[in-house]
Amino acid sequence: MEQVNNSANNPLYGSNGTTVSSLRRLTISAPLLNHSLTAVRQADIDLHRVLAKCQLNAEQLTDPKQRIDVDKVVMLQRYLAGAMQCELYGLLHRKVPLGTFEFFAVAAVHCRTIGDVLTRLVQFYNLFDNSFRYHIDCKGRQASLRLERLQPIADNYAVDSLLTVFHRFCSWLCNDRILLNQVTLDFAPPEYADEYRYIYYGAPVLFSRPQISLWFDRSYLDHLVVQNESRLASYLRRAPLEIYLPLDAAGDVTIAVRQQLKEQFSRDGSLLGLDAVASALEFHPQTLRRRLKGEQTSFDVVKAQIRRDIAIHFLSDPDMRIDVVAERCGYSEPSAFIRAFKHWTGYTPLQFRKGLVGV
Repeated sequence: MEQVNNSANNPLYGSNGTTVSSLRRLTISAPLLNHSLTAVRQADIDLHRVLAKCQLNAEQLTDPKQRIDVDKVVMLQRYLAGAMQCELYGLLHRKVPLGTFEFFAVAAVHCRTIGDVLTRLVQFYNLFDNSFRYHIDCKGRQASLRLERLQPIADNYAVDSLLTVFHRFCSWLCNDRILLNQVTLDFAPPEYADEYRYIYYGAPVLFSRPQISLWFDRSYLDHLVVQNESRLASYLRRAPLEIYLPLDAAGDVTIAVRQQLKEQFSRDGSLLGLDAVASALEFHPQTLRRRLKGEQTSFDVVKAQIRRDIAIHFLSDPDMRIDVVAERCGYSEPSAFIRAFKHWTGYTPLQFRKGLVGV
């Protein structure tokens, strides 16, 4: 999703280095988190006490430069969802009962394609007549998920949350990044607008437009759903962590390299080296290095991202031991894999598998 930079330049995923392999801790913009609490402040909840439980305070949330560790964000949002008895913390016209997304997700994981998933999404969420009516539109080679406003909401953060959850979930279902061509929003830029280049993977975001929509290539509708209920259980147990994990946006050459690495891994479980990928793409190795550098990445970074994606995929299988996951990801020593995974996500594989229980 993001180019991983230092925390001053990376609004959604602050780190101590410049590559995925050097990522130490994911962080979230305080203003974004502050907007998510709009309805909570109007409820009969002692927010100061809740923040203290999560090692946070109100002053942090009002500091536009403050970064919040994602483990604290996850803890806070889980607690508030339970306290508000609402998956969106009371932000919509009516509460979204706990278990609503899980009910949809269980149905979605049995769909054949992403197009079927989005059709099911529209049918399911339109049953509730809550704040938005959902639409799937197709125009030439483009398709979109469109939200039509029905009733007022407490904060437009809810729009970003819904779009992000649906987009990330569909990407997870087909085990691929659904690249967005354009995002349109019907409101002015919020104070956390700099986050959008990471929230929406670098897609152009147009504000104050007549409609709310995510636009993407129509071909994604034919992508097959490759997940199952067992992996879904792990995905849901980690919620809402998944919406904050980076899925790395990139240029055309980076995407082609990722595809070569993924295809080879799907064939025999191995990851190609630079020379083999360059040959497959009809580049000289040095030319490939230069082209990747021009897209602000490198072959080692892309390969690390693929290893991370593979690790997350296998960790969703509760029956696969950590040492086996390490071996499948190309590590001869589990300890090296554990260190690498913590660099990538900020958590050990065991913490991640358990859904960060107790963080």
